[in-house]
Amino acid sequence: MNRPIALLSDFGLKDHYVGSIKSVILKINPKAIIFDITHEVRPQNIREAAFLLYSVSPVLPKGTIVVAVVDPGVGSMRQALCIKTNKGFFIGPNNGIFSMVLNNEDHFEARVLANDRYFHQPVSMTFHGRDVFSPAAAWLSKGDIFKSLGPQTRKVHHLRLPQATYTQDRITGEIIYIDRFGNAMSNISKPTLVKFAKLHGTHITVKEKHKVSLKPFFSAGAPGSLIAVWNSNDLL
Repeated sequence: MNRPIALLSDFGLKDHYVGSIKSVILKINPKAIIFDITHEVRPQNIREAAFLLYSVSPVLPKGTIVVAVVDPGVGSMRQALCIKTNKGFFIGPNNGIFSMVLNNEDHFEARVLANDRYFHQPVSMTFHGRDVFSPAAAWLSKGDIFKSLGPQTRKVHHLRLPQATYTQDRITGEIIYIDRFGNAMSNISKPTLVKFAKLHGTHITVKEKHKVSLKPFFSAGAPGSLIAVWNSNDLL
């Protein structure tokens, strides 16, 4: 057994934080398979981290252990969790970072990381990514220790995320993420809009005044024009 470990954080790559996390993992499991989702989440932006986890989760290898560290409450009373789903495991703070991923899960089991046998000692009050989350992931990558990590809990925090709203003839959504190319992603999904369009037809406007055309891909629009496309997760 050697489950892959995927890392997401707001640490960036300038400092030593990511290297420290990977070092702890490799000390525990020298054969660990580690890959990065991103370390460029805007500092302390839990909602952005939740969206990025949601975006990547459909393509993660089955059994992947995701370590997500966007943790403004580190050192406080907030709990550290390991969550088991049908697809894999999610380790991180109980602050809502896994909200969007868990919304797509019919069943999951959460445990509080409380067994200090699986911690890196001494535990820093400001760096649980290194001392709590990553060692738990490393031990889990080597064996079935999930139930040994700590007690089960049903108190998993969920963010109040914006939802698209519906009236008789309109769907209204909002931008929930802008990527490095400037693509503004909304919370309107393709299945929802396609179903709506069959009944009412469709035209797309931005801020109630800019009408945009729906195109199949980026270069189908005229240079400099504002267009709508479906992204790779079928969001408008």
